[in-house]
Amino acid sequence: MTESALSAAPAAIGQEGRSRRIVLGLCLLACLLVGGATQRGVLVDAILQVLIIAGSTYVLLGGASSRAARWGLFVGALVLLAGIVQLLPLPVSTLEWGRPAALLPFVNSDLPAIDSAPISLSVARTIEAVIFALVPILFFMAATSLSHENLAGLLPFFVIGLICNLIAAGLQYSFSGNTTLGDLLGYSVMVGMFANVNHFSTLVFSSIPLIVYFGFFRGRPALATILLVLIFLVLLAAGSRAGILIGMGVVAVSVGALIWRGRVGTIVLLALAAGFIAYGYGAFIHMGAEQLDPDFGRREFALTTWRAIQGNWLWGTGFGTFDLVYPFYETRDMVHVQYVNHAHNDFLELLLEGGVSAGIILCIYAAAVVMRAIRVGKRPLQRLALLSIVVILLHSLVDYSLRTMAVAMIFAFFNALFFADVGMQPPTDDDRLPPEILPP
Repeated sequence: MTESALSAAPAAIGQEGRSRRIVLGLCLLACLLVGGATQRGVLVDAILQVLIIAGSTYVLLGGASSRAARWGLFVGALVLLAGIVQLLPLPVSTLEWGRPAALLPFVNSDLPAIDSAPISLSVARTIEAVIFALVPILFFMAATSLSHENLAGLLPFFVIGLICNLIAAGLQYSFSGNTTLGDLLGYSVMVGMFANVNHFSTLVFSSIPLIVYFGFFRGRPALATILLVLIFLVLLAAGSRAGILIGMGVVAVSVGALIWRGRVGTIVLLALAAGFIAYGYGAFIHMGAEQLDPDFGRREFALTTWRAIQGNWLWGTGFGTFDLVYPFYETRDMVHVQYVNHAHNDFLELLLEGGVSAGIILCIYAAAVVMRAIRVGKRPLQRLALLSIVVILLHSLVDYSLRTMAVAMIFAFFNALFFADVGMQPPTDDDRLPPEILPP
């Protein structure tokens, strides 16, 4: 090989790596711009899923395998296996072990009895839900297969998507009326590019730690300050007192995470973050209860869902079937005009739909996060990415934002930053933080 060919090889490799980063970055940006729907069956979500599958496959075919990517493959295999099991026909006598008789097929019916049936009460919904869950996992695998520099290069795409949402929300609130984009994207855009104000808030809250890192740790304090001011102006315009409280708390914890060293500091910071978020969303739920029937709210949703879990804890009812099962467990005095489409608690909803298998997957993920947090507790980027993950998970206790394509994708992105080794080196003895990317 000639000398010119040898010199051109690294350049070609670098160019290919940049193209993979751009492909994944555009997928992430597209989800932030048009992935804010909450209802199922939206065309734009299907298009986004196809784009992410194609882009992630392209990156994986040319990327290097990593420990984090193999971890994503393991979790994806568990999710796929759980979904397949729900679609396989089982003897009805086996289903009777963990399901009420009224939810068994053709019970008390004039139709002839059958010998076997799938666990899922809706095969089509379960297939759709499993695909929805696998797409962010595939993106995680692709992102963690990038080089550390290219993975860090996805941050600007995330920031651009956040800025676009903030500008859209600011323009909407600047008008005197309730100005929205209507159904232009196939769903009703209410604030930013989201159909649900709370899911838009999830994007805002979870982005604050990375804004702090991107601005004050990467030498862009002016940009970070402008973004933080814009965030609080939008929250103020939305009238979200709880949002402002949580935002301020996350800012304080994020700044503290850059200053406070050591594992004990990480634990204390996470405890403070949990306290801020729990208190803020408690206030949010209280304010929501003042507008609705006091008994018709998230607490009642959780209690009813728990009763349903007790009757279906072994097999579950099938991913994506919550609203088919929930009415069966509603008490007569809790039937209202409003339609309960989700439990407003993603963990309870997953346990109802997935049974024991969903509980096992959740426990495996939680154990992996704890083990990783202990290992990388002194790395600023990983510490702040963990805070973003915690914000979303805590919000999932009172809402269903992870069932929005945009939030599911940023959750996958935060996990990629957390589980990969991209980021800054640990602090030196003289307490300086050199901005150097860790070697592969």
